[in-house]
Amino acid sequence: MKKFHLTTGYAGSSFYFKAFLVFGIVLVGLIFTIYTQLIVSQLRREIAETSRVYARLWQFAASEAATGAEINVIFEEIIEKSNFPIIVTDPQGRPSSWREVGVAHGDTSLKAMGRLTEIYRKMDSKRDPIPIYFGEPKTIISYLHYGDSPMVEKLRVMPLIEAGVVVLFLLVAFIGYHNLKKSEQHFIWVGMAKETAHQLGTPLSSLLGWLELLKMKRQPGSSETLSSYRQEEITDRMRADIKRLERVANRFGQIGSVPELKLTDLNGTIKEVVSYFETRLPGAGRGVRIEEDYGEVREVKVNPELISWVMENLIKNSLEVISPADGWIRISTSTSDDGKRAQITVSDNGRGVPARKQSKVFLPGYTTKKRGWGLGLTLARRIVEEYHRGKIQLTESIPHRRTTFLVTLPIET
Repeated sequence: MKKFHLTTGYAGSSFYFKAFLVFGIVLVGLIFTIYTQLIVSQLRREIAETSRVYARLWQFAASEAATGAEINVIFEEIIEKSNFPIIVTDPQGRPSSWREVGVAHGDTSLKAMGRLTEIYRKMDSKRDPIPIYFGEPKTIISYLHYGDSPMVEKLRVMPLIEAGVVVLFLLVAFIGYHNLKKSEQHFIWVGMAKETAHQLGTPLSSLLGWLELLKMKRQPGSSETLSSYRQEEITDRMRADIKRLERVANRFGQIGSVPELKLTDLNGTIKEVVSYFETRLPGAGRGVRIEEDYGEVREVKVNPELISWVMENLIKNSLEVISPADGWIRISTSTSDDGKRAQITVSDNGRGVPARKQSKVFLPGYTTKKRGWGLGLTLARRIVEEYHRGKIQLTESIPHRRTTFLVTLPIET
């Protein structure tokens, strides 16, 4: 038989969550990268235009019309205050002036000249130098070599930094999500073990009680003897408890595999569950009542054991929140208007679920009880939505007036 692991219930949501996370991070990283590249391109265009302006100023400074004071103003106040690398060379390639290249201004040592030559050749490999003309006919007297500003260089590596941050974020998110899922799975398995012990405990205790009663009645010297009617009643009760044990074992066995679905009388299945609880109502049913309203519902393809488990969880939750003095539970069945879904409604007048917590009622661990693992509704949702392609939802909750759960199951046509 094909196995269906407990974690499969989260596989779909897990996949979509991871896909959304990866897509979102990649999209944000792509937007930042494109935006950064646009800024870099714009800055480079501005630098190129500024360099052309400097070249024209340099031409003006070299013209005969310019005075010595004007040349000083152009060089000291404009060119010397540029914030990007500039090297001016003569036509033979000897540096004559430079700025923002890591070489001290005025250093004319051979080492400095060699360094400047290496720098402007590197600049020329990326963009052509701007020639500076003088006189008529125009004669090249200098070349202006320029490069990107330190800010552009920093922005150029931004995509790499962003990619590293994105990868790091993805790694941290993956590790965190993996640990969260591992913790959640651990919680579910522990809760399942607790639920199993609880489910098995009631019929086992009952069987032990019946066995002890039989033992006492049959002891030599006992003043009481078992009538055939009493003996048959005890046997029937023990048989019911054994059947209950078998049902519990079947339920947990089907949680680990794909359950077998068959056409089932839904009303009859629910009536059996209600009958089981009616004999166990608080105060022997004097203050609590279960109202039933079964509509006409065609046979539905379900697993009776698992659907019974869903109903037990819903009814048990209602019994735990209603008042033992005047509590009521209403169970009804019907067919949707389009005839494609069977509907089961379970309502009670218990304390309800606060509005801010209604979205959490089906999450593992959510419970309003002081004792409990909060797995009943989680398992109910898994059974209804994953095994039966149905839907279970909390439709309303008005404290001490009405809280309603609706289960819908598809009807095969």
